[in-house]
Amino acid sequence: MTTPLDLLERVLDARLPPAYRDWLAKRNGQTPENRLVTFTQNGRESSTTLHALYAVNTKHTYNDLWYFHANFGQDLRPWYLSIGSDDGGNQIVIALKGPNHGKVFFRDHEVPLDVGMHIIAPSFEAFLAGLTTG
Repeated sequence: MTTPLDLLERVLDARLPPAYRDWLAKRNGQTPENRLVTFTQNGRESSTTLHALYAVNTKHTYNDLWYFHANFGQDLRPWYLSIGSDDGGNQIVIALKGPNHGKVFFRDHEVPLDVGMHIIAPSFEAFLAGLTTG
C-alpha cells in the first residue's frame, strides 16, 4: 500500500531525509514547543521564531506541505523542499539532493535564492535539537 509519504517522495523524485520522514510519519508537521531558530546570516548570529512545520494533507493551506510545494516551491525545485515558515513568511527548507542533502536552511523570501539561503543545521535532528524557547 502506498502511503502519503511514499507518494510525496515519488512526486519530489527524492527520498526525504530519514529523520524528517520519521517526524512526518509520527507527528505530521506538529510544531515543536521550542520555536526559536538561531542561524548565521552574513557572518552574524540571527534568529527567528518558527511559525509552523508543514504537514501532509491538512485541511488548511497555511500549513500544508503539498500546497506550499505546488504554489511556492518552483524556485526551490528539485534540490530543496520548504518544510515550514517563520512568523515573517520566510521559509524553513530542507535539502533533498546534492551535497547539502539533509541540511536545514533559513530561506529569506525578500532576496534572491542564491543569497537568501542560510544554514540552520546539518540535519533535521540537529534542527529540532537546536530549537530553544524565546
